[in-house]
Amino acid sequence: MKKLLTSVLLIGLVTGCDSDSGSTPEKPVVPESGKSKYLTMDIKPAAKFTGEFYVKLGRYDDPVTHWIHDNSDLDNKDRPKADGPDVDFNNDGWIDERDAHAAGVYNPEEVTIKIDAAQMHQLLMTNPDGLGAGTARPDIFVPGHYSVFDALRYLALTRDDLKLDAITSPEESGRDTYEFVLSWDSNGDGVFDEQDNDVYANFQGKDWHFRSKYDGGEFRKIDSTISGIGPQGELTYSRMDQFWIQPGMTIRFQPFSPEMTARRRWAQDREMARFEEAGGKVIVPTLMFNNFKENEQPKVISNLEVTAHNMRPDIFQPGVITKMDVFLSAADAGQDILFNYWPTLSTGAKIEHFALFRVNGVASDVGRGWTTGYGEKAIIKDFTRNSRCDFSSPEGGNMDLVVDPEHCRIDWRTNFGGWAVHVMSDVWVMNQPVEYVYAEIKSHYKVWGMPEYSGKEIMERDFSKAEDGSDIMTLQVFELPSEQDGTPLLRETHFGWGIADCTECHNEQKQPQGHGGHNWPVNSSDGFDETQPYYCATCHGSNGAPAGHGETARCFWCHDTKENRPLHHGDASTQRRYQASKGEVKSNPYIYNTNSPKKELNALPRDSMGNYEEYTDLMSSVNSDWDMSRVFPDPYSCMTCHPSQG
Repeated sequence: MKKLLTSVLLIGLVTGCDSDSGSTPEKPVVPESGKSKYLTMDIKPAAKFTGEFYVKLGRYDDPVTHWIHDNSDLDNKDRPKADGPDVDFNNDGWIDERDAHAAGVYNPEEVTIKIDAAQMHQLLMTNPDGLGAGTARPDIFVPGHYSVFDALRYLALTRDDLKLDAITSPEESGRDTYEFVLSWDSNGDGVFDEQDNDVYANFQGKDWHFRSKYDGGEFRKIDSTISGIGPQGELTYSRMDQFWIQPGMTIRFQPFSPEMTARRRWAQDREMARFEEAGGKVIVPTLMFNNFKENEQPKVISNLEVTAHNMRPDIFQPGVITKMDVFLSAADAGQDILFNYWPTLSTGAKIEHFALFRVNGVASDVGRGWTTGYGEKAIIKDFTRNSRCDFSSPEGGNMDLVVDPEHCRIDWRTNFGGWAVHVMSDVWVMNQPVEYVYAEIKSHYKVWGMPEYSGKEIMERDFSKAEDGSDIMTLQVFELPSEQDGTPLLRETHFGWGIADCTECHNEQKQPQGHGGHNWPVNSSDGFDETQPYYCATCHGSNGAPAGHGETARCFWCHDTKENRPLHHGDASTQRRYQASKGEVKSNPYIYNTNSPKKELNALPRDSMGNYEEYTDLMSSVNSDWDMSRVFPDPYSCMTCHPSQG
C-alpha cells in the first residue's frame, strides 16, 4: 500500500471521521415533509457512503459461459446444437451450467479487493491527485458521495500495480466525462510493460471501462452466466464519473476492445449532439409505454422535455437529471405515473431505491412489473446471447466500424448490457438526452419459479406438503365492513387496538369473549379450519391497521426483513428454516427458459462465480415463494386489513 494512504489514515486517526475537521460529508438538503405526488408512500431516502464495496481488476475469461456458447444453439434458447457433440449430460434437453460441470468446466475464483468507504473518503478529501477534494464530479454528487471513477482514482493512489495517466477533463473530452490511459501490472513483476497485456491492453490501455453488479443477498439465481448478469458484471455505455457507487456493489475495471470504446463514445457523442441541438435542454425524442393490453397500442410521447425533480437530494446536486426524471416529466405532462420504494428485500439485498410502479392505470405486482430501457435505438440489440455486432448497418447506426468476431463474442454476447442493465432509475444520471426510453410490462413469475399470488383474483391453493390435492383452500381478499353494516367495529378504545393477531388475546385460554365463549368464527366455507384475524376483520374492521400503498404482490418480499417484519402477525412475524434435504426448497433443479414446455421454470441458483450451487438451507418467513401461512396468507390477509387508499 502506498505511503500516501498511510499518511492520510494517520490524519484520520487524529481528526476523526465525525469531527469538525472539514472531512465530514455535509448533510444533504431534505425536502419538506409530506408525500410526493409521484410516490405511493412518504419516503425520503438518506443514502450514506459507508461500509464496503468490492473491486475486481482485469477481464474475466468466464469459461463456463464460453463452453455454453460453443455447445448450444444460441438462437434457440440453449438447446443442444443439432450438429454438435452430445453434451446434454443430464438429458433434460438444455445446455446449462450443470452440463458444463459434468464436462469438467468450472469458473475459477478470483481476487476481490475490498474497499473501505471511510478510508476512501478520508483520502480523497485531501485532493491527492488534483482532481477534487472528494468526488471528481462535485457538479453531480453532493459531498460524501462518489462515482466509479472516484474508486479508480483511489485504487491508483493506493496500489503500486495501477497507474492512471493522460487524464482528460469532462470539458476537454467533449463528452462530459473523464477519459484516461491506464496501466495495470497484471503479471505482478513490478514493471509496467507490454508483458502485462492479455487479449486487450493492460499496459497504457486506452480502452478501460467498467462492469458492475449489485448485492443480491442470498438470491443466487441472479448470479448466472450467459442467462443473466454473470460473474463479470454488467457492461454499460454510461459515463464512469457519473455512475454512483452504492455500498455493497461490485465493480470490475478492465480493458475492452477498441471497438467497444468506439461504440460507447458514439452513443455518448449522439447524446451530446442532441443536447446542443436543443439549446441545452434534455429532450427525449421518444418515450414509449407498452402494457400489452389486448387491442391497445403502445403509448408514445414525442419530444418530451425532461427536467430535474431532485428526488435523491441525499446523493445528487440540485438540477442533476436522472432516468427517473423522464417518467416524472411525463407525469407533469399528464400521464398517470407513480413510483414505489424498495427497501431491503427478503433475500437480504439492500435496495433502497424508487421503482416505477404504475403507468396509466397498470400497476406492478412484483413478479409482473414495469421494466425499462434507455439509449439510442441502434443499441437495443447490442447485447444479446447471439449478438452479431453489426454496427455498420442502418439498424446498427451506420457506424464506420467493423467488429472482430472474437471481440464481439467476448464483449457483447450476454443478455444484459448497454440498453438493459440492472440500475435503478433514481440513481442513473442522464444530463444529456438519450434517443429512446421504453417501459413495458414483463412477467418473471415463471422465470423465477414464483407462484402467482397477486391477490387480484380468487384462487385455490393446495396447502398439503406433498401437493397431492388433499388440502385445497380458497384464497381471497375480503372487503372490510362499514359503519352502516351494523357490526361492532373495533375502535381505539379496544384494549388490543393495533394488534393484528386477535388470537394473542382471544382464545380458549383467555378472554373468551363473544361467539359463545370459545367458538371463534372460522372461514370453513373456504376450507380453513383455524381462526384467521383477517377473517375476523370482515365483521369488526381492521383494528387500526394502516392503509396499504397500492401493491398487490406477495408482501413478504419487502416485509420479511429485520427492519420491516410485521409484529403481532402470528407465524408471519417469524422465520423458520427451510431445508433442501427435506424437500422444502423447491426451485433448485429448474432451468432459465421461459419457452420451455416444463410446468415450472426457474433460473438455476449459482455462486458468485456463476457455478451451479444448490440452495440447501434458507431462513425465511412462512410466507415465501415456497410456502404460505394458513392464518396470515400473503397477500390476501394483507390486502384485506391494509386496503389501498384511492
